[in-house]
Amino acid sequence: MNKATVTTRPGEPFVVIERDFDAPRDKVFRAFTEKELVKRWWVGPGYEVSVELLDARDGGAWRFVQRDKDGKTFAFHGSFHRVSPELTIQTFEFDGMPEPGHVSLDKMMLTEKDGKTHMRVESVFMSVADRDGMIASGMEEGMQHTYNTLDDVLKEMA
Repeated sequence: MNKATVTTRPGEPFVVIERDFDAPRDKVFRAFTEKELVKRWWVGPGYEVSVELLDARDGGAWRFVQRDKDGKTFAFHGSFHRVSPELTIQTFEFDGMPEPGHVSLDKMMLTEKDGKTHMRVESVFMSVADRDGMIASGMEEGMQHTYNTLDDVLKEMA
């Protein structure tokens, strides 16, 4: 099973995430941009997800809400600035941060080689504190789980 790498540097408001998927780029892109597919994999351990909005196009927006077994919710939302199989640029905001306005700008690049896809996401936060808050929120554990679930969805896709 592939594992995502998360790279940060002290004092810099950046996060770089890289991961390989054993599927062609068009499948990976569809899994990130089609509501019915996102609902199947964008879930943390022990959570359900509601894809309230997914308008994956230049100028579109998105909003996902995860619920744990006790009914506690964790919402995420953002706007799309560019959407293509090669490059997607979007904002990302976790509503669980203590104050609103902790937004990151994320650039996702998908490159295919020999039927497999390498994903590289470069995120810039408004401050190092915002970046550290996102990391401390359990981001990496949830991300590893969702990407592992995405592997299963990619295998099932026609």
